[in-house]
Amino acid sequence: MKLQLALDHPDLTRELEIAARTVKYMDFIEAGTPLLIREGIRAVRELRRRCRCPVVADIKVVDAGEPIAELAFAAGAKVVTVLGCASDEVIKRVVKSAKKYDGEVMADSLGVLNLIERAKELRDLGVTSLCLNRRGMKARRATQPENLKQLKAQVDEIELPVYLAGGIDLQELIALRKISLAGVIIGAAITEAPSPVDAAREMQRVISERLV
Repeated sequence: MKLQLALDHPDLTRELEIAARTVKYMDFIEAGTPLLIREGIRAVRELRRRCRCPVVADIKVVDAGEPIAELAFAAGAKVVTVLGCASDEVIKRVVKSAKKYDGEVMADSLGVLNLIERAKELRDLGVTSLCLNRRGMKARRATQPENLKQLKAQVDEIELPVYLAGGIDLQELIALRKISLAGVIIGAAITEAPSPVDAAREMQRVISERLV
């Protein structure tokens, strides 16, 4: 399971500092949507320059496709996000740009009505992973056994590597290890913690620890 840090605060100086302090515990650093809206592609460029870690540009492309993705990949992004509900043509254009830069495309589940069916279509279009975004669905916290079971069944049926995002804290992360997730995307539980470094270190420890 990979750990992706979501930098969603629209203050680039603050987020660069947090990224620099926590990057050694991360597999990916994400320039979140609010940060990108405030700072533009500069946020991707600065994160790539200062952190030895793949950068995700959470643009959530829904229109134009290739021209937008091109900006992020050219600035050093390894992964660019699209909305899974975007048109097939837009997604094809983003995938085309990704191939040019040896990058990857992650689809966000926001707005997707039939997740299982759409995930298979996205895979065939060249999307390489899916962000299961709980802000746009009725999923409850996985710490409840029944919710954990339902989430596991859904993830197992999706034919793409799945990353889970949306309010994940340390307690829930422990439970999520039982699910075949490709990764988790965590923001506030690290960036708003009294010590982001301690929070990041503990979450990486939990992920790396073998289940008994």
